[in-house]
Amino acid sequence: MILDTAKSYLPTEVAPLANEIDTNPDVLLKALKGLGNLGLLALRVPQQWGGYGVSDPTFAKFQELVARYSGALAFLQTQHQSAAGMLVQSNNTALQQAYLPHMGNGDVLLGVGFSHIRRLGDPTTVAIPVVGGYQIDGFVPWVTGWNLFAEFIVAATLPDGGAVFGIVPFIETQQATGGAIAFSTLMQLASMRSTSTVSATLTRFFLPSDRVVFIKPAGWIHNNDIKNILRATPLAIGCAMAGLDIIQAAAQAKSLACIDEAFTALDRELRECREAITQAYYSTFTQKVQLRAWAIDLAVRTAHAAVTVSSGSANDSDRPAQRVYREALVYTVSGQTPAIMAATLKQLTSPQRYHPKNQNITYSQIIHLSHIIHPDIPQWLGDPPVEFETVAELNQDDYYLRRFSLGEHTATHINAPKSFYADGVGIDQYPANSLVVPAVVLNIQPQATNPDYTLSAADILAWEQQYGEITPGCVVLLYTGWHNKWWDKAAFLNADMAGDLHFPGFSKDATQFLLQRHIAGVGIDTHGVDSGQDTMFTTNRLVLEKPRIVLENLTNLDQLPIRGTTLAIGILRLQNGSGSPAAVMAFVP
Repeated sequence: MILDTAKSYLPTEVAPLANEIDTNPDVLLKALKGLGNLGLLALRVPQQWGGYGVSDPTFAKFQELVARYSGALAFLQTQHQSAAGMLVQSNNTALQQAYLPHMGNGDVLLGVGFSHIRRLGDPTTVAIPVVGGYQIDGFVPWVTGWNLFAEFIVAATLPDGGAVFGIVPFIETQQATGGAIAFSTLMQLASMRSTSTVSATLTRFFLPSDRVVFIKPAGWIHNNDIKNILRATPLAIGCAMAGLDIIQAAAQAKSLACIDEAFTALDRELRECREAITQAYYSTFTQKVQLRAWAIDLAVRTAHAAVTVSSGSANDSDRPAQRVYREALVYTVSGQTPAIMAATLKQLTSPQRYHPKNQNITYSQIIHLSHIIHPDIPQWLGDPPVEFETVAELNQDDYYLRRFSLGEHTATHINAPKSFYADGVGIDQYPANSLVVPAVVLNIQPQATNPDYTLSAADILAWEQQYGEITPGCVVLLYTGWHNKWWDKAAFLNADMAGDLHFPGFSKDATQFLLQRHIAGVGIDTHGVDSGQDTMFTTNRLVLEKPRIVLENLTNLDQLPIRGTTLAIGILRLQNGSGSPAAVMAFVP
């Protein structure tokens, strides 16, 4: 219903005025209010607060639709929807009650100003705790919605590196205490000028505690960017759709085969891009950022094609192709992080553009990381035995064939969420692209002379200081040297007189730290990623809260470089499987 409502409103009420909306704030505000009249301005707000509580896929389709018909409207309403989403996360119920019920219909319009806390180096805006609230000083380089929004959520860095977010007036303000907010003149933007973007300067501005939305820890913005790396992608997709609309109209008007061919090729690629993004839930961070760059590149190329088919008239600033091309440039840098910049530049400069179907692994050698399976391998007490039975002989049947039987967690294997969570996915649900992943190796062999040693967060920080931060989307392999004990079951399991096992593993704090790095999973050359003493399987449970990778009983980790390896994990797609024996191969550069 929500999408149907948007589809009825946008093509008829917004599309014909798209160029005016791009330049005239009054026309833009009227279009925004039109969305509000339809109750479409707080889509991710739960129904209890007056919203629709739509799913991420539905919201993404809505964003595509708005961006297809007006970039300025898409950009402005995204600021407001973001503010609403932040209030939903707040523990300040008074603010929630005062704002959220009135945001969906546009009675309350709220902007945001926090992109500056992404910047490296000294913070541009700082907050000092004072009695009753915070004193904020600094410069907010980008706030959209001057004279359109009455207030905005500002972020300022705290002394401990965290950030306080609070609602402040979007108007020149002088407080009785001497604090002030001042704003620049309107920025002369190349696109979406009607969104009325300014910068803000806060001087000893007092933010009362009752205006605080929330406080986030140091690094929150970067972790949030990683988690939501595809959040802005629908805007680029919508821009590409707008370009295709222009190309299709030109094809009908000019009847040129070259335009038809361009439309067909770009339309097909757009469908493939959208499908890949839709299926990217289980993808690695690297794959997601490549998809983001693909969407950006596709928007730019489609807009460029729209300019091309519009011929000389595209040079007129009032032409749709000109506007869409400028919008594509905006979406190129919106919410940009270093990872997105790098992926976008690679997409622009690579001889072969990224496509999920066109990926290469560069390697100099391939190494088996799986043990040979035989009946006498180390196993958990109570696990099904490894059995082989010959069912056909060469001298009798002209071919040789065996039946084998073993447990899902036998030998080198991968665990799935089904192992520990009743509603967790089985190993058969892992997408193929989630099983080809980059890997890094942490070496704790010297410490593993203590069989109860566990990797700590401090160990990881020390490793990162030497080798750089662990990249999101990779599998962290822990080398202990334990694989050398594989042929001695007693030594490998290392049980004491009471039957308790002793072998190294990941600690809880290390696992939690790694998950904050948004890794794809963990692996180890011992009998389990949890140490022998951890009978609660803490690391398994933490990692497998989502369909991530847990590899156990690996071998040959000593032959891998610290960085640069790509793993190819072969599984048996056992229906509802709690895991699977795995053939793990390392492609070493």
